[in-house]
Amino acid sequence: MRASPAAMLDHLWTWCFRHLGGTPAFRIWGKGRREAAWRQIDVFASARHNLESRWPLWAGSCVTWTAHVIVVGEDFAERLLREQRQSPASRQQPVAVAGGRLSDRQRRLQAGISGPPTASEIMAHECGHTAQARRLGAAYLPVVGAVTLFREGPHWWNHFENEASESGLFGGLVSGSVRADWARYLRD
Repeated sequence: MRASPAAMLDHLWTWCFRHLGGTPAFRIWGKGRREAAWRQIDVFASARHNLESRWPLWAGSCVTWTAHVIVVGEDFAERLLREQRQSPASRQQPVAVAGGRLSDRQRRLQAGISGPPTASEIMAHECGHTAQARRLGAAYLPVVGAVTLFREGPHWWNHFENEASESGLFGGLVSGSVRADWARYLRD
């Protein structure tokens, strides 16, 4: 079976990230609720995405570039690894966004969660975006990227963010995938 042009473009972008970005900090299991199979997703950590970064639009952000690549801040990667050390997610017990929203306090309260989203919930949201990237192929970045800065909400332009939070599932770290320089956060 031949790959579609959209799938080929996704594979090309993924190859570029892997080639230019080096070894990912770690890999995770992720999928959308409608997907049958779990996928391994590379997570790259960059200081440009740190909360304190001076890069406009990237500071404090997690970005899904393809169905197989997510880029996060080094500070977020550390937070996620420490969280996974304490309470690991798995494909048998995946993490989803509580109430299907990261930022809707009322929906989160109705789901029994009073605090802010965990790093694992945020990663589940990004896994929802990887499912969109897989489904939309080459259209993902221009279509979803154009409206993602508007975040979740009640308007049509919030559709992709809402869908990512409703559908994303984070199935934990891929065993043995944590790069040596990041493994210390699993031990500390």
